[in-house]
Amino acid sequence: MGADSSQSAPSEKSPRVAGEYNYRAERPAPSVPSANVTLIQDKGIRIMCKKVLIAAVAVVVALVVVKGTWLGSHFRMNACKVRDWAKAAVPAEDEIERLRMEVKNLQKDDEKHLDKVACMTVDLLKMEREVVKLKANLVLEEGRLRDLRKDMGDSTFVVFGGSRYTRDDLRIDAQAFKAAEDNLKSREDTIAAKRRHLTLEKKKLNELLANRNQMTSDLQQLETLLAEERQAQASSESSIDDAGYRKIRKDMESVRDRIDVLKESRKLRGELRVPQADERKTQQTKETDSFIETRFGDAPKKEIVGGK
Repeated sequence: MGADSSQSAPSEKSPRVAGEYNYRAERPAPSVPSANVTLIQDKGIRIMCKKVLIAAVAVVVALVVVKGTWLGSHFRMNACKVRDWAKAAVPAEDEIERLRMEVKNLQKDDEKHLDKVACMTVDLLKMEREVVKLKANLVLEEGRLRDLRKDMGDSTFVVFGGSRYTRDDLRIDAQAFKAAEDNLKSREDTIAAKRRHLTLEKKKLNELLANRNQMTSDLQQLETLLAEERQAQASSESSIDDAGYRKIRKDMESVRDRIDVLKESRKLRGELRVPQADERKTQQTKETDSFIETRFGDAPKKEIVGGK
């Protein structure tokens, strides 16, 4: 029966029966990502990164080169003009509103500084309480060591406070006391430094608060002046268009400002000019006359240096 079963069991190596459908041969192989595609993608990413890095370096080099050249000077000049034009195009009301927003942002920053100073104050008070407690313990320990040394005298040991103390025990306690004293001194120095720092921080906060309040007041004044000016302009407007006159007047004021700048520059050059030859000669003549009156006048004669 075993032989029949062995004969009936198909062998794995037996050839396929004719007409039998081979499902394994017809089944499509599972798709596996190709290693070549991955390598090509990595290589493309590296090439792109290199190109971006080269472009960035080229931009930086170009900016450095242009910055110190004639072209760079003109570029900065035009950039300043554009910035000034854009700034002048913003209405004064919007500029005041923007400045008020900036002041509020400064107040938020100051709140962070206040929290920092508050934490510093709490830490300082905590350290001071610890130092007071440590100093009180050292006072008690110093009294105990004095009494222990007095009771021990020249003996090698003594019973003190219900405990037996040898001279080595006294030395150990004395060394611990000295270390505690050094620790106390170090903490006191640290507290002094932290107190100075805290004082500076509080002073700076008070200055910031005063400046912020002053800026808020100044902005309010500017807003009032602007409102008055707008009201005056509205009341003086008429149906006659005098925009051309106002433009010419503005240009005239600009020319006047330029003339004032030229005058101030001339005055500054006059104040900083080098003394002329005539002035130097006059100064030298005065110094020589002063020397003659001092050295050869009626004053007591002065012994010649190096004379016998």
